[in-house]
Amino acid sequence: MKRKKTEKDWRGKIWGSNVFTLILVLLLILSFVKVSKEVVLRYNIHQEIKELEGQLSELKEKTETTDKLITYLKTDEYVEKQARSQLNLSKPGEKQINLFTTDSDRNIIEQGGNLPNINKWFNYFFK
Repeated sequence: MKRKKTEKDWRGKIWGSNVFTLILVLLLILSFVKVSKEVVLRYNIHQEIKELEGQLSELKEKTETTDKLITYLKTDEYVEKQARSQLNLSKPGEKQINLFTTDSDRNIIEQGGNLPNINKWFNYFFK
């Protein structure tokens, strides 16, 4: 009986002491700080994941656009359009009309960029 009473007294002294209470409070505060740091870290990771997912969707859209462009560039329609515009080729039986025949005509039109239309026409016909 004495033994149980002394054990209870010993435990009671520890549980009731201010030092033990202070240690428990410090452990609680340290635990709270650690948990709050983990919560903030998890939030930052989720924000970064959302940002990277947004970038991924933008890159997928750019990839789709690029694939469509590549597909268009491989078509006969594009090849024909480039041949007509850059090489001045035409289909059999088709006639081409060139609006700019000389460099002087082109220079006259380019010089009158900010002039009113009447002055542009005057310069075109009389200069």
